[in-house]
Amino acid sequence: LRIDPSTRRTWRGTAEVQLTSREFDVLEALMRRSPALMSKSELLAAVWSFDYDGDGNIVEVFVRRLRNKIDAPFHRNTLVTVRGGGYRLTADG
Repeated sequence: LRIDPSTRRTWRGTAEVQLTSREFDVLEALMRRSPALMSKSELLAAVWSFDYDGDGNIVEVFVRRLRNKIDAPFHRNTLVTVRGGGYRLTADG
């Protein structure tokens, strides 16, 4: 899994993965912290902003979308949920 922040493109192996702008932002935030855990509130602050007043479940929505694009089609499990802790990217599994 790799990204190019300057062009905002993403690849899994040689296959380019099309992400929305917000999906890319979530993935980039997780990659910058990898392999460290990133809490839901840290993701909200990094991607949305500290003063985001919407539903906090938006993080789960975008994590699910990312899994459906970067993991499921490639039979991988790199975007991991740590119950009660947050999310992390792991080595390709």
